[in-house]
Amino acid sequence: MAQLSTIVSSILRDMVYAQHQANMYAISLEDIYRKNGRLEDFAMPAIALGEMQLSLRYGIADSSVEIEQYEINYPALREMAKTFSRAGATLLLDTVIPSLKQSLAHNIPAEDNYISSIENDPLVKRDLSAYLSHKILKRLQVDATAIAKEDGTVNQDILKKILMTSAEEDILYHDDISDMILRYGSQNIKASVLNAVAPLIEQALPAIVKDANLMRKRLMPSMDVIVNTDELSKLPDEAIHTLTFKISPQSLKLYSTDE
Repeated sequence: MAQLSTIVSSILRDMVYAQHQANMYAISLEDIYRKNGRLEDFAMPAIALGEMQLSLRYGIADSSVEIEQYEINYPALREMAKTFSRAGATLLLDTVIPSLKQSLAHNIPAEDNYISSIENDPLVKRDLSAYLSHKILKRLQVDATAIAKEDGTVNQDILKKILMTSAEEDILYHDDISDMILRYGSQNIKASVLNAVAPLIEQALPAIVKDANLMRKRLMPSMDVIVNTDELSKLPDEAIHTLTFKISPQSLKLYSTDE
């Protein structure tokens, strides 16, 4: 006797594992095909699982079972990502820009001083903040499933890594800022700024994500079923059911393209 959900999930898991094994085997053949002169012009063999239909005969032993399941709360995750991307952009502007300003020469001509524009022109600051927020959100989407810890709290190590990457790639390597550093800064200024802001970002993160809970509990109905042929033969025909399901392997996205 087993739970129907366990049987179905095992089938799906085995399909995923079979595709993985097929992919890994195809990759292992690459060196063989490349080194063998007679094979190098041939396409490497590969296979992809296609659509299939399965039928499972079962009898119901117990239909009163309920299982507690914890799962990622994707609506909450998406909302947290949007909120954090905006807060993260503000945090970067409040930490990286002042630190960078202190490290640069103090007599930069106005026409070259992009930091002064950020501080004094609300439109420039707004545009940079929106740019940073967008970049942070994209990185959050890439690491979406790693952000939620098993207890529902947020993995702050991942968030810190994302913000530090944005600080370096989106601010310090921003065209206008990178040009300022090249002309009015020292060779190691980028590393110095990153070292200065890292503890500030780590210190600020708990307050930003303190109320986030990215897991939710559900009571899921479940059935204990009989699938053994010998045991099924002892049941009346009306007690035997057939589950037919079609599987279409595909790549699923956590986020729609407009987010």
